[in-house]
Amino acid sequence: MAPKQRSKALKAEDVLTPDSPSVSIPSPLNMQTTTFEFMGPRFIILGIIAMPIVTLLLQLLQKPDGFPHKAFYADPVTYLSVLIKSTTFYSHRAMAAYLSWFLFHAIGYYILPGERVKGTVLRSGERLTYPINGFASGVAAFAGLGVLYALKGFAPFLWVAHNTLPLATSAIIFTLSLSAFLYIYSFRNRRVLLSTLGNSGYTFYDLWMGRELNPRPLGIDLKYFCELRPGLIGWAVLNTCFAIRQYVEQGKVTNAMWVVLLFEGYYVVDALWNEKAILTTMDITTDGFGYVWGLFTLRRVGLADQPVIFTFRFMLVNGDLSWVPFNYSHQAYYLVHQPRTLPPTTLAAILALGLFGLFVFRSSNSQKNDFRTNPDAANVKHLKYMETKTGSRLLVSGWWGAARHVNYIGDWLMALSWSLPCGFAHPLPYFYPAYFGILLVHRCGRDEHKCRTKYGKDWDEYCQRVPYKFIPYVW
Repeated sequence: MAPKQRSKALKAEDVLTPDSPSVSIPSPLNMQTTTFEFMGPRFIILGIIAMPIVTLLLQLLQKPDGFPHKAFYADPVTYLSVLIKSTTFYSHRAMAAYLSWFLFHAIGYYILPGERVKGTVLRSGERLTYPINGFASGVAAFAGLGVLYALKGFAPFLWVAHNTLPLATSAIIFTLSLSAFLYIYSFRNRRVLLSTLGNSGYTFYDLWMGRELNPRPLGIDLKYFCELRPGLIGWAVLNTCFAIRQYVEQGKVTNAMWVVLLFEGYYVVDALWNEKAILTTMDITTDGFGYVWGLFTLRRVGLADQPVIFTFRFMLVNGDLSWVPFNYSHQAYYLVHQPRTLPPTTLAAILALGLFGLFVFRSSNSQKNDFRTNPDAANVKHLKYMETKTGSRLLVSGWWGAARHVNYIGDWLMALSWSLPCGFAHPLPYFYPAYFGILLVHRCGRDEHKCRTKYGKDWDEYCQRVPYKFIPYVW
């Protein structure tokens, strides 16, 4: 689960007034939001503006002669001014391509085979039904790309690899439009179940957080649909297009590119294969479907007494559809312009680091999950734990005796291994691990605060018995 900004209570000057167009419908199920996240409504407009700018800048600054060019460091304002004036940000063809991609997956949502599963019980007593066909959607997408290659060769893939900026612009325009539509759509009648996090009465805040819990226009659950597709699959497609471009321009796909494709491709496939697990996450059960951005990562969460689930946090309209595909594919894009062939020892070290991170991540979470589900199982019955006054059991040995958030380290090492194939000549390929690391640290603080509130003095004792947060004997 990715970090949010810590909530803050409403202040006197923030009291909502009934003349606001987004004051929630009085209902015992739709209580008005009384705490704010992301530093409150006054900062939300900055976020709505900033996130598209970050996405566009990351695309704009990637040039064959530098990531970014050294002239950027000398005079960033002049450099960007000249670059912006000479750059094509939008094209109708790019918008048509993006909308076609979205429509392709929307049709697949309806017609592709897959188990139909009931979600968790909502506070209204309802249990919505979801088609588990995200993996089938990914297979269909790449099968379609195979047909496209048979008909057109590499040309469509090269066009994508050369037009990521107008495609990103199209995605941003679409996400802003979709967010506005969803906000307006949430007022269609008084029976709409609203999110407890996005019903404040502040228009931009509710648009950002998402006002309606599960919008389903034309029968498609947009929040669930966008969680893994088309953005996540689009990320894998972009990586593929970059690899094809490298092959055409260099005559081969370098081993550095193959490492990126392997690690990030595994990430996407794993997420799609475990699609059913997202039905129990806060994204589906609690968060509205709004513009809100944030971290997207596949991980397991929860203490030993809590449900252990795969979770995809805060990557809703903007994050799902533009942030993930265009900001997480920078490593492959970089290797198009700066192709690298890794020495065998470097290649082995990067593979070892990524696999070690995966081992720490998986084994620590599996240990926690096994202990939660059956503490007498042979592989966990030897583990030591402390009993809290709430009746919960907190592990103090094994992985969870080494550090309180040891799984985060495994997760971050995997993220780092995506960027290491790019070398250290330029900073942009390290955007994701840097961004991810900051959010993990923030998430740690949020979790520690939550646990201290829940367990009281027991948490203080637990921290004495497990003194390290992330890295044993270091931090």
